Amino acid sequence: MKYAWIENDKIRDVAHSNPAEIYHPDVAAYYTTQVPDNAVNGDGWVNGALVKPVVVEPTPAPRQWTAENFRAGMTLSEKTKWDSNTAPEIVTVKAELPQELAGATELLDFLVAANVISQTTADKILA
Repeated sequence: MKYAWIENDKIRDVAHSNPAEIYHPDVAAYYTTQVPDNAVNGDGWVNGALVKPVVVEPTPAPRQWTAENFRAGMTLSEKTKWDSNTAPEIVTVKAELPQELAGATELLDFLVAANVISQTTADKILA
């Protein structure tokens, strides 16, 4: 068994040996609760029972396609058109970016339909 400093139903610190032997008496006085060996700082201590925190895995943000992502997948001639804004469709698409997958797909379909880029390029950009 270890001793812990409990504060607001949470283990603030765990002493891995006798607190009176490793801390100043004023500090050792806070280590009054015996806890199981698997207790660590940050665990809960509710009604004399160890409560491990629930780990919630964050959900990654959906990918955002940007003008740079679009340009990187283009052929040299398509990049030239893209950089010089030779088609009004290019100006429209650049104004609509960044987009998530559904929006990016719609914009690429728009560029393919206008013969600004090929379907192969659109597929490459989305890959």
